[in-house]
Amino acid sequence: MSKISEVICAPVTPLGFSAIAVIRLSGKGCIELVANHFSQSQKLLSSPSHNLILGTFYAETGEPIDEVLISVFREPHSYTGEDVIEISCHGNPNLVNRILQTLLLSCRLAKPGEFTLRAFLNGKMDLSQAEAVNDLIQAQANQAEKAALMQLKGFLSKYLQELLARITELRIRFELAIDFADQDLPLPDSNALYQELLDIIKTAEELKSTGEQGRRLREGIKICLTGAPNVGKSSLFNALLQQNRAIVTPHPGTTRDYLEEYLSLNGFPIVIYDTAGLREFPDDIEKEGITKSYELMQESDLILYLVEATTVTNPNLQFSDLLSPSSIPPDLHSKTLVVFSKADLMQENTPQIFPGIYCSVITENGLKDLTDAISKRLMLNTELPNKPIIINNRHLVALSKCLQSLHRAKQCLKENQGYEFIAFELISASNALEEILGVITTDDLLDKIFSEFCIGK
Repeated sequence: MSKISEVICAPVTPLGFSAIAVIRLSGKGCIELVANHFSQSQKLLSSPSHNLILGTFYAETGEPIDEVLISVFREPHSYTGEDVIEISCHGNPNLVNRILQTLLLSCRLAKPGEFTLRAFLNGKMDLSQAEAVNDLIQAQANQAEKAALMQLKGFLSKYLQELLARITELRIRFELAIDFADQDLPLPDSNALYQELLDIIKTAEELKSTGEQGRRLREGIKICLTGAPNVGKSSLFNALLQQNRAIVTPHPGTTRDYLEEYLSLNGFPIVIYDTAGLREFPDDIEKEGITKSYELMQESDLILYLVEATTVTNPNLQFSDLLSPSSIPPDLHSKTLVVFSKADLMQENTPQIFPGIYCSVITENGLKDLTDAISKRLMLNTELPNKPIIINNRHLVALSKCLQSLHRAKQCLKENQGYEFIAFELISASNALEEILGVITTDDLLDKIFSEFCIGK
């Protein structure tokens, strides 16, 4: 890990032409560094924190580069906890590069996530909050944004710190019990200790149970469109996206590979797949597409199996025939929603023989019943619960380790094993939670986490 006293700099706005661009510097001496190239150098050097100064930025040769606005943030009242300078210049990539080249003569380019890493190392946020910064940047829909913002504001940290305090208090009571036994003093109430341990386990399990919802918010909910060729999968795919992404023709087998796109439904990120039609005797290329279709069905959270509404008017047809093993494997029936497509082609007053969702991509509100059914099936509540959600896989793994130790402690207590064994398991449970908060970390772990950030954050 690089020395955190070094001055680092990086652009914090994307490359390209824009109204303005921003370059950030952090570290001891960054204010003096910028003052050496700034027309209002004395004003900058004496500036208080959270102040703006307008002036001209000069190259090393003394040539003026641009008129800039400089924001001053003095330690510890900054994002990183160090002195921070942000230079707002005109958004011409050439100007940005010239300013950067001038600065880099006296400092170095920041690594991905290094500003946030310094914020963590300087105690401005714990590790779970630092990770939430990247989650907020990468969020695909507003519910994912809300969950990341809650974590950034410390909802998860506060919850875990309270849980950690309860585990620590219980461990101390068991350690005291060891001393009581050595001194022939009355032992604590084992039933009360056991009940407290059960309550702690319940709290941890409730938090872990949010992991599936968190995964969906972070990675997106996977929905697979499947069915026989030419039943309207690509048309439905385009209608849900509200753009012509997939080729639609009257000829069966148009989609031979799969298409993947993101959309938002009730604020939740959705990954939707348009797959090759399922049919017997396909050619070799189409056969590979069908094989991939079955793989995507296995990975998906929900399968929309399309059937043309006009083909199911036969009263002798059984509903189970629609989901035959040759179409949807039996083990996937539980996550399959039957969708009767092209419902606009049905004659008026035609009875809807089978339960399912009847939809049309060309009529007004023709998809409303379908999107409502998807939301209900996946329980996409528009309001997140007012409690933390585990949206990070690293946190879920650490919480699982914590629960394993808590359950071992419970087993030790039930079997009347020594209190020292119970205390040991409680220490292991605490260590797992401290991994999430960053109390216990390694350089390798920090490098891995922050390497996923963009440069400038």
